[in-house]
Amino acid sequence: MRPAPEMSHGPAVYLAYGVYGVVIGEDLALIDLASDAYLCLPGGGADVTEAHGVLRIHGQSATAISDAGLASTSPSTTPAKTPPPLPVRSIIHDPAPKVTLLMGLRGLAATGDVRRALRGRGLEPILSVAATSDQACDPSAVEAAARRFWALSPWLPFEGECLVRSALLVSYLRRCGLSASWVFGVRLWPFSAHCWVQVDAVCLNDDVERLAAYAPIYCR
Repeated sequence: MRPAPEMSHGPAVYLAYGVYGVVIGEDLALIDLASDAYLCLPGGGADVTEAHGVLRIHGQSATAISDAGLASTSPSTTPAKTPPPLPVRSIIHDPAPKVTLLMGLRGLAATGDVRRALRGRGLEPILSVAATSDQACDPSAVEAAARRFWALSPWLPFEGECLVRSALLVSYLRRCGLSASWVFGVRLWPFSAHCWVQVDAVCLNDDVERLAAYAPIYCR
């Protein structure tokens, strides 16, 4: 009789706090928020079972994750937020509203939030600019606010890649009393990481065609 995988390569493990994973084809991709690092285990998908959004990893992948310091012997007591399906529509090509003084003040405040967050290490400090779960997520209000931010963004004294652009947007939404899903995705072979902001099936800061190549791995 073939032994169970954990008998062959040690006990099964779970992902440590702040580590999230997704199976893409035959492979397992991980993100470690503390170090802002990604890891790919080719063929690791076969070593993963999932129940209620929790990944249980055995076999050689469990050994590799343990050796990297990313494993835990028990599941996290803080359940991960399930990433939403990829969006099917974007607001970035919608007509832009007129920029107002209030929009500008909120945009500058969001810029200050992100500048301070970038002084920290890893992803956790910058993720802290996002709204808390008790803030409103009315889709129509969020879309309207995102259109205002999109019109304002060329005037903000800040440039950056997707991480910074998304951080600015979620901080702006928070200052409007609103929230949205901040989604991180990965693509393998060749590897690429990306993030965007969405509400329901609507992307607030990117083209949906670009996102089709990415598998969501984490959501704030």
